[in-house]
Amino acid sequence: MNPFVDTQKRSIELPFGCKDLFDTLANAPREPLSKDRWKLLNGLRDTERYLAGALLAPAALSYLDLGLTHTPHRLQVVPIRGELCILLFIDGNDKGRLLRIRKFFRDAGISSIVDVMGNVSVIGTTSTRILIFPLSVVAPDAAELITRVLREGFETPEEAHLYLSSSEKSIT
Repeated sequence: MNPFVDTQKRSIELPFGCKDLFDTLANAPREPLSKDRWKLLNGLRDTERYLAGALLAPAALSYLDLGLTHTPHRLQVVPIRGELCILLFIDGNDKGRLLRIRKFFRDAGISSIVDVMGNVSVIGTTSTRILIFPLSVVAPDAAELITRVLREGFETPEEAHLYLSSSEKSIT
């Protein structure tokens, strides 16, 4: 008999009316607080259409992550302090891309909220440039801007397959 285990006591507290863990799980809400979705988008035109629809209810959006295949870069759309923003994670060694993206936003008349060096890679030792820009509150305009960043800043081909992950807050 193990002196540290008291078989007369429960190791976890169960909610009232539940006699074992199975009852607890059976009574748990079936739907999580957020709905995660993974979607394959076929080309930039499909991406723009999808983004325009997803950005119609920005208050419900927790995050939207566009997977840029075969690159170390990332693009996310998230609300920051109540404002929808685009976050760009750019490999610090890719100076040409960084210059193109900064020029793109400068030409569009959009100033960065954040432009810092960081290390978001757990495996590698390369530094990453983190850029955050505000987005338009008009969904089609924001979707068009994101698509143009992909096309012009990241040189994404028109027919590229992009993977999108998003999470929406449950609004009840």
